[in-house]
Amino acid sequence: MPLPKISLPIFELTILSRDEPVKFRPFLVKEEKLLLMALQDSDSETILKTIKQVINNCLVDDIDIDSIPIFDIEYLFLNIRARSVGEKVQSNFICQNIIGSMEDEEGNEVPVQCKHLMEVEVNLLEIAPPSVDVNRKIQLTNNVGIQLNFPTIENFRNVEGLLFSEDNDQVYELVKECTEYVYDENNIYYAKESSKEEFVTFLESLTQEQFDKIINFFSNLPKIKLDIEHKCEKCEFDHKLHLEGLNDFFT
Repeated sequence: MPLPKISLPIFELTILSRDEPVKFRPFLVKEEKLLLMALQDSDSETILKTIKQVINNCLVDDIDIDSIPIFDIEYLFLNIRARSVGEKVQSNFICQNIIGSMEDEEGNEVPVQCKHLMEVEVNLLEIAPPSVDVNRKIQLTNNVGIQLNFPTIENFRNVEGLLFSEDNDQVYELVKECTEYVYDENNIYYAKESSKEEFVTFLESLTQEQFDKIINFFSNLPKIKLDIEHKCEKCEFDHKLHLEGLNDFFT
């Protein structure tokens, strides 16, 4: 006689990149095991791939995850996690309040921080969806501009760290992957129809001010964020903590 099947609740969530709410189920024990193994690996690419796999498993609707911006992926994952394990998580922060001073080996006064490890409770369901306040169309000159797309999980490789990297090839590759088209007063030039060499030549022909406009787009991507207040249990300093990005909610 077969064992009974467990019926699962179905939840809905509105994300920026879709007109209709996304339907999902909680993740199961086997999927939580995958996440724990990825976290133990501590490789960011492995973690992202596992998150993608878990979301794909939990979605009720047939949705192309590769087409969803990374900030929607993060928001969706937080909500799946909240409905699966519980909406409250503990995040750790070190109190950096100055509680006094001391002399160093050279006799100089140096500040002393509290450094108490604070366990802060975060309610994942209180996190508002990210809001888009950045224009994807960037005017580079009076006649030439570029239309960008938000990074997806496939071309997201620690965007912030990459933009400050000295590896120009990787920066150019990211920009090309996220470019829909370049335009002037006469034509539209789709990035997928341009070779890598041709696109790099275009980027290298820009002034630094023009290139910075493109980089600023990636620096100001929508993010999941939450502001909370917490009093340090040791020094009783009132902290106003700003959590931003997926890592801040699971540290």
